Amino acid sequence: MRLICLSDTHSEIIDNVPDGDVLIFAGDFSGMGTMMDVLNFKSWLNSLPHRKKICIAGNHDRYLAEYNHIGRLLLESEDTVYLEDSSIIIDGLKFYGSPWSPEFNNWFFMKPRGDEMAKVWAKIPTDTNVLLTHCPPYGILDKNNRHQSCGCWDLAHRIKQLKQLKLHVFGHLHESHGILEKDGVKFVNCSVLDDIYANVFEPIVIEV
Repeated sequence: MRLICLSDTHSEIIDNVPDGDVLIFAGDFSGMGTMMDVLNFKSWLNSLPHRKKICIAGNHDRYLAEYNHIGRLLLESEDTVYLEDSSIIIDGLKFYGSPWSPEFNNWFFMKPRGDEMAKVWAKIPTDTNVLLTHCPPYGILDKNNRHQSCGCWDLAHRIKQLKQLKLHVFGHLHESHGILEKDGVKFVNCSVLDDIYANVFEPIVIEV
């Protein structure tokens, strides 16, 4: 299965998205977090030929946080699924998606580090094959522009328990775009914008 991974477009229209079976969007499609952001994102998704599109929200996607039911209705269709602490099976692979990140500033889909984040990650099924989160695990493609690791410790701990996990896709830390393989799991930070929100990175193509 050919997966096309990207995140953190922040209302930018990304051209030349590679062909593939499944498009994965790992959060932060919004600029201002409005209904228009949702509609524009859906219009862009509709323009893409991938047979399945899987998306999650991120800390900038205010409309999904505040008007969740309406946002889901606007986003979802026969070929597009929105995951929020939920899963879908495609061609025998179990995809699980969650929008949450450790708390900082006054953003959305955030919880305090520690017990609250651990409860979020405890919901991930043990038989997950492809994990989508907005934030990275601690120590993996999670550096900010000051070279500090900002990922989630509790997510890193939970991933060690997921023995069937093949791929973890995330964004959030724009400066750490790339791929890293560790302990049999491929980790992908697929942010397409840099730390000044310039479109400098290409979507990442993964074969699973």
